[in-house]
Amino acid sequence: MTNSPDTDKKVSNKPKRSNGRGSIYQITKSNGRKVWKAAIKDINGKLRTKNFTKQSEAEDWVADQRRARDLGENTYATNPKMTVEEFLVGWANTQYGPDQESTQRSYQSVIRNHIAPAIGKIKASELTTKTVENLFRSMHANGFGAGTIRITRAALSAAYNDAVRLGDLVRNPVRNTKMPNVTAKTTKPLPRPDWEKVYLQAAKNPRMHARIEIAGMLGLRPGEALGLKWSDLNMEACTLLVERQVQRAKGKGLRLKPVKQKTTRILKISKETVRILLAHKRHQSLNKAKWAEDNDLMFPNSIGKLGDEKSDRLAFKNLLRDAGVSDFQLYQLRKTAFTAMAGQTDLKTLMEFSGHTQVSTVIGNYVFATSESMDVAINRMDQLRPAADL
Repeated sequence: MTNSPDTDKKVSNKPKRSNGRGSIYQITKSNGRKVWKAAIKDINGKLRTKNFTKQSEAEDWVADQRRARDLGENTYATNPKMTVEEFLVGWANTQYGPDQESTQRSYQSVIRNHIAPAIGKIKASELTTKTVENLFRSMHANGFGAGTIRITRAALSAAYNDAVRLGDLVRNPVRNTKMPNVTAKTTKPLPRPDWEKVYLQAAKNPRMHARIEIAGMLGLRPGEALGLKWSDLNMEACTLLVERQVQRAKGKGLRLKPVKQKTTRILKISKETVRILLAHKRHQSLNKAKWAEDNDLMFPNSIGKLGDEKSDRLAFKNLLRDAGVSDFQLYQLRKTAFTAMAGQTDLKTLMEFSGHTQVSTVIGNYVFATSESMDVAINRMDQLRPAADL
């Protein structure tokens, strides 16, 4: 009769450990190979075992398990057979609410198109940092840009962070990964001459004038601009309330959602901005007879319903053509606004207009040095140069 792997075992001569400290003993496997077997109960009282070739490795493992248990941490995956694809799909489908559908769609897309085909069959609990880095390098080699690789990393990291926090997985293999040396294509603000042409062309149409004023002077996101209502405008106080945005929900069409950072902003605006908005409102009232409904929106579609970002971008492309300038993205007007504003105000005010809570995000992504700002800096430095005695 063949002995089971653990029947022929020799207990080590180490002193017996006290209850709960775990145990280490040497066994002879069926192939005649001797290994050190370590055993200890986890935070749930379940006995966990693992074999090692060296006694010191077994002792280190027991010490790590005991330390984790004392801290109340789980050291095993709740479902050790779950694959990376199963884990990520389940996470993406349940962790995001109706106000985060855009983020959810982005994560579901990279899981489906990039992660699952490459590493989806690996057990979620066995995914390694090296495997994740190999995925990033493979994506880079296949021509995917920095943005796609970063959102792939973000999806993996967010999912594993949640699993570790909840005690479902032991570690996040994405935590210490290094990104391949990919240079991101940074979109910058419009050059001053082009911005002037675009703005002056927009001023020929009241609606487009108001829309470009909101984008290029106040820096609102496209979705935030489309979510504005006339009730958000306080003409006497010269303020504009920003508390919602338009987003497309899968299978549900366009919906009003809270703003991205979930924080309502009340922006101070100039009397000139108020005048431009009111001129648009008067012009808008002439077309209301054609509307199917009136939702008090500043920038609805042609029949008074929620405006679509796709149509909004197309209108901007037509404006660029009419202004005779290069091809730009509508979102670049947000960077145009904050780059100009950075030279006119303090950082706290700039943060309030942007709606971001991290200084690094605003400075790193929305504020750029321009030839005009550098000229101002040099001229001011000239005025600070110590004057030589003549």
